[in-house]
Amino acid sequence: MLITLAYRIPRELLEQVLGTVTAYPLTNEFDAVWKTLPSGHGSGVPPYSSLTRGLVAATGEPVRMFGESDLATREIEAGSRRLLLTGRELDYRLRVAVQAWERHIRSEREPSRLADVLPEPEAARSYSDFVESRPGRVPFAPHWLYETAEWQIMRRLAGEPLRIDGGRGLTLRLDTDGALLVWDQDDLIRRTHGKLVSYGMAKVTARVVTRAGVDDLVLCFDAHLSRISPRWYGKKTRNAWIDRGREDEPVLRLPVSRVPDGNAGDHENRLHPAIATILEACKLKPMNLPPILPAVPDDVRPQFSTTRFHALGSGLGPRFMLFLHHHVMRMLPMLVPLTYAPEKSIKLPARVEKYREDGLSSDGVGPSGYRHVTLACLYATADARTRMLKQLTSLAGHPIDPRPDGPPVPVNDRLDVIARHSPELLSHDTPNRAAHLGDLATTPSGDDRLTAVWAETEFHPAAEPPVTDAKPHLRRVFGHLGVPAQFLATEPAVIPEGAKPRSESEKEHAARAALRDLLRGAGIIDDRMPAALTAGHLPNPLTRRTLLVGVHVRRQQIGHGEPVLALVMTAVDLVPGRLEECRMLAYSERRGAWVRAAEGVADFNAGTIGSAHLGRTREKAPRTRAEIESRLCALADGDRSGIPLVIFLSAPSTRGIWPGLVNTTLGDGPMPGDVLRARGGDVAVVRLHAAMEEIGRPVTRSEGLQVKDPNKPNAPGQTIYRLAEAGEPSWLFPGTSVQFRSNGGRQGAARTRWDLCDNGYERRELGKPWHSFTAKEIVVVERGSWQPEELATLTARLCEQSISWDDRTTLPVPLHLAVTADKDHPDHRAPGQAEDDDRA
Repeated sequence: MLITLAYRIPRELLEQVLGTVTAYPLTNEFDAVWKTLPSGHGSGVPPYSSLTRGLVAATGEPVRMFGESDLATREIEAGSRRLLLTGRELDYRLRVAVQAWERHIRSEREPSRLADVLPEPEAARSYSDFVESRPGRVPFAPHWLYETAEWQIMRRLAGEPLRIDGGRGLTLRLDTDGALLVWDQDDLIRRTHGKLVSYGMAKVTARVVTRAGVDDLVLCFDAHLSRISPRWYGKKTRNAWIDRGREDEPVLRLPVSRVPDGNAGDHENRLHPAIATILEACKLKPMNLPPILPAVPDDVRPQFSTTRFHALGSGLGPRFMLFLHHHVMRMLPMLVPLTYAPEKSIKLPARVEKYREDGLSSDGVGPSGYRHVTLACLYATADARTRMLKQLTSLAGHPIDPRPDGPPVPVNDRLDVIARHSPELLSHDTPNRAAHLGDLATTPSGDDRLTAVWAETEFHPAAEPPVTDAKPHLRRVFGHLGVPAQFLATEPAVIPEGAKPRSESEKEHAARAALRDLLRGAGIIDDRMPAALTAGHLPNPLTRRTLLVGVHVRRQQIGHGEPVLALVMTAVDLVPGRLEECRMLAYSERRGAWVRAAEGVADFNAGTIGSAHLGRTREKAPRTRAEIESRLCALADGDRSGIPLVIFLSAPSTRGIWPGLVNTTLGDGPMPGDVLRARGGDVAVVRLHAAMEEIGRPVTRSEGLQVKDPNKPNAPGQTIYRLAEAGEPSWLFPGTSVQFRSNGGRQGAARTRWDLCDNGYERRELGKPWHSFTAKEIVVVERGSWQPEELATLTARLCEQSISWDDRTTLPVPLHLAVTADKDHPDHRAPGQAEDDDRA
């Protein structure tokens, strides 16, 4: 059996586990005044964000506010239009804070009225009162319950220290986001790197969720290493933890902004001005952020910006996760771990990581849809050229050494390579790169021929990004030419202090991955992935031509305007045993049609990302569904008419679009492929979920060969596990990362970070990432003409044997292709754009 950090909350014990909540039902009278408030305030965030943060700072209580869309039907019928929730009844500071906040929002132009229409709180009520049990189906609860229930759970989990090796206890402190922090200075993780000393602290999180086919609520835990910033990094320091010196109150986690301090050119870090106003009105000591942080983290700890170099590696490792499981079971023994049993009917073939020794066959060009493909290697340094040609030689099975600006050199009779020395084109400092394209601007691409570019780019993850990054600009320029592009990073001449250059093996691995990504973008594959799907010696082989479709959607906020929805759809037309006849496809918004993958990728890169016309809101979701249905119908037309479709999509990003994908209404509402299904089409739908905070991270397994150390986790292998208590076909596919399986990567299973000393070899280990086990949930929502086990097998094999990566991918090939295309777009999370939000 597989043990995970996911636990059922037995319905009869809901009150015992979740405790109580205090609600302030904000009625029509309050709502009428609320709607007179100015909106936006130049920040683009909902007005109540700064109010709830200020209440948290003033009271030390976790406080949340929810709009009508998050309320239960009975709450709306009772007259509530908004809901303010907290763990315990708030004192006089609630009204004082609301009054001060309103004055700040209105800039004192109008009298404050909100405090006068605040209701009295309801008596504390059990969370169980808001949960509707439905035997055989997931329970139903208002959205706000899932956002707030962890407060009570985490308070209980903090009741005792978390025990690790040697009986050491890590004291846990609750923060105002509902996380538990290993806050004590003696328990911080420390590493010295040259003159730099870096610190991090463990953070434990919890989520109340539903699980497909499970008729109890499920509680999932996870843990991370939160690295502490040694100083303020301007606008990149967004949040900070602040301890007000009282261990019985939560540690505050508040947003930080950088503002002018009145002196010419000087700035200082401050809390949101509304929070400062509330603290002053409540006659509380203001929280001033020190301009210079102490050498050892103290009461104010900025959260580290991921764009900067940090000497501590990420992650806590699987051994800590097992200790967390023991702590959860000790503190909350009424929880019931979900039962994941090995699925014996699903077998995976051995993964093939290398191309054939005699090189890539010409049949592999067939799936691109082109008769001939040219790979153009653009380089500025001799190092990049050498690395490129080494990988191309390995791909071809014979030497590849094209002369700079010379004629093509063949890989096989349908694939060749040219080399171009292009320092001006590739430089980050070149203002007009299009002027340096040379013959690439006229390289023929059309019905029979394709050019795909492999370009050098100067990059180091610890370095500040250039003011004008050549990479996104070149990707867009080549997109307009109909040319897909991939990049090979080479390090700048000077790397940031404390950072280290990549080793030769790391450089080789990066070059191999870049070449495979280039081939993926061009639609070139070999027979490894099709062979894994059709392996006849294993159960559930794929025996018929099938359209494998990936539907990827992602919301992206652009400045202060309306958010856009990026929609990317890709497909693999797979013909078993005939690689030449397979096709890699993508939908092109530019052409309004399904095209060859290379054309679709180039068209996508040439345009702006996303559409404000589409989205997940009540108004936009029907339009999004209609657009996707139209594209699916276009795919299953003409010579592809009548071919069965299997659609793969991600749960977090799509459940707000199709009610039929949501656990509470699984299979009951609109689903992808409904139009085709109504026309008699054979359409299956498989939903993937890989967010550990909602799945429950794998901890260890109890079957198979066991290790002697009881605190050393037993790593999952290639086994797929079925969720025994689920009424819907549901599996968990656990795994380990490449880093974990590499030389020395299992350190996190044998020890915890607190066991290491900050010296010598162990100091280096502190700087490495300590990956824990991961997993993906596979739920068959609509089976079509397939058996659920067949679809689970197909999904697992499409993850296990990728077309361009040495290892297992998080998502199956068609969906992985769509997600990768989105991430490669020049506008993906461009500067000034907020991170995407894929939560329903």
